[in-house]
Amino acid sequence: MRRTDTQKDKKGDKWLEETWGTYSPQIYNLCRMNCASREDALDVFQNVALRFCQHAKAVEYTDSIYPWLFRVFRNCFYDYARFRQKLSPFSMISDNAVDYMALPVESSVFYKAGNQKNDELRRAVASLSKRDRELIDMTFHKGLTTEELSTLYKVSFSAIVKRRHSAIKRAKEVLLG
Repeated sequence: MRRTDTQKDKKGDKWLEETWGTYSPQIYNLCRMNCASREDALDVFQNVALRFCQHAKAVEYTDSIYPWLFRVFRNCFYDYARFRQKLSPFSMISDNAVDYMALPVESSVFYKAGNQKNDELRRAVASLSKRDRELIDMTFHKGLTTEELSTLYKVSFSAIVKRRHSAIKRAKEVLLG
């Protein structure tokens, strides 16, 4: 039995609240299972919620609105996947940028041989302990999230945040002299 918009309006916003309350745990579980990290899952979940709120009045629904919500989730997830595919680590950009330079290579910011900033950064990172250098490399060059690092090192999320913060602070002290 299909309900009309007037029947939805009679229930008012309570229908919206009840429906989202019923299906949001299932949608969140889908997001969590399919996304690479918790932050990405929350982003996709938020997009599904936003689209649900925007289009709820236009939806013709039966007793179960889950198939429609699943399609919305799938589309939001595909958008997320396309976005993630376009991202490339900064280290890759610097390697490929030289091929497309209009100016001579030596005047590029990516020029490695005589670039004083690169030498200073290399010196600052080299002054860190092996564990801190590895953490900085995994974060900034390999692009691992804090959650992935905490799983990898088998320590808490906050421990990774504290270690990274203190490593950056020590490197900054070396840079500033």
